[in-house]
Amino acid sequence: MKKDSFELNQDQTVATQCPEDGNCTFEVLENKSLEKLKGSLGESYYKVVEGKNLLLRFQYERNQIPNTVDGHYIEQVFVELDKNNLEVELNSVNSKKIRVVFARFCYCKGQTGYYDIDKGSLIIKKVEGNKYQLDFYFKITEVPQIITEIHEIFTLN
Repeated sequence: MKKDSFELNQDQTVATQCPEDGNCTFEVLENKSLEKLKGSLGESYYKVVEGKNLLLRFQYERNQIPNTVDGHYIEQVFVELDKNNLEVELNSVNSKKIRVVFARFCYCKGQTGYYDIDKGSLIIKKVEGNKYQLDFYFKITEVPQIITEIHEIFTLN
């Protein structure tokens, strides 16, 4: 069973169902971009930096399991868009027109980090004025995931 449990920024309506065992947040970050970096062991990771794009960030954070060390679990999804071209309809997100990234943080040896999303469909359409609707269905093949779809309505300033 899932619940609606969210923290909101700005004037946003949240429609994504959040798993009962955690909390979900959705943020619209204007004038930001994702920068891909390499760690000391050669692993790739992303950093949110100042930029010219619009960055959408969805996060699911599972409640801590009592009496466990390293019991945290977080999934994040980033969608980076050209803020001058927000309406998108992609039946295959591997089109390279936009950047979509999945991140998984947990004590899961060999199954944590950042992954480019290349399977799924993404639709962002204007509802009215500065209000947009996001519908995103996706699948990661490299690691297990809990969140497989995101439905949000957001407003830009």
